[in-house]
Amino acid sequence: MTSSPDPELERCLQAAVAQGEASEVLRIADELQRGGRFAEARDLLEKAWAALPSEPRIATRLLDILKRYHGWRRFDEIASAALDAHPGSSDLWFAVGCGVEVRRDWTAACEAFGKAAALAPDEVEPVLRMARMYRMEGQVTEAIRVLSQSLRRHPTVAPLHAGLGYAWIQEERPEKAVRCFRKALEYQPDWQPYLNDLAGALMLCERWREAAEAAMESLRERKRNERAWTVYAIANARLGDQARAEQGYRNAVRAAREPGRAKGNYGLFLSRNPERFLEAVRLLQEAREVHPDWDEVGNRLAQITKRA
Repeated sequence: MTSSPDPELERCLQAAVAQGEASEVLRIADELQRGGRFAEARDLLEKAWAALPSEPRIATRLLDILKRYHGWRRFDEIASAALDAHPGSSDLWFAVGCGVEVRRDWTAACEAFGKAAALAPDEVEPVLRMARMYRMEGQVTEAIRVLSQSLRRHPTVAPLHAGLGYAWIQEERPEKAVRCFRKALEYQPDWQPYLNDLAGALMLCERWREAAEAAMESLRERKRNERAWTVYAIANARLGDQARAEQGYRNAVRAAREPGRAKGNYGLFLSRNPERFLEAVRLLQEAREVHPDWDEVGNRLAQITKRA
């Protein structure tokens, strides 16, 4: 489906194409997108790409819009033609990778991001995407390899350290992940999600006091933080401080955008106390409605319902 042509835009486009001004084409397309006129931006880029096939930047921007529209048949046509014409464009390979990632083709996405990374070794985003695709495929060793290789070139880039941490978590090596997340925070101390990652890794290491401290540090940055409150709760429960543990579970429910998981955790905690079975049953039932495959909740609910 195409938009109705705008005479002024047509004149601007024709002038830009006549002068070979890809930058002007992209400026007009960006202006249209900022105004929410995505169909017009798409049609403009289609015409510009047909007129200026020597400009991979136009094809890259067109692929971005086609991805937004889920126009996959046209996306694949443009991607194939553009890559045939410009196989050395890192940005094109990256755009193609993003498109196939959306369609959950991890293998093709990994290949495209790998091409982008090889063509632009100073860019880390293709490496991060490639590593994530490897992890999605269960090839965690490959993810660790590409991240470690990139870190030798970019040793102070926090997202690379964090990405390596996620891979070590998937490999069930949380101690290594702790070191990675500490490095990420060293190079990007103002990025609060890394505090959550560190707290979670410390919890997996059963370093309860450190986990609680990291969670509290994260909560000082942002109180509405379901993940940090959950770590705080679990760690304090293991440390024997049931009052602080309950505070954490309760606040996790309040902080959650979708509280089903938090209610399940809170209900499991309360179910240890026979005097609070009724509260636990209510929370577990609400969690089960949202997460019907959560076996731990279902089993515990069956156990205590008879006794509530």
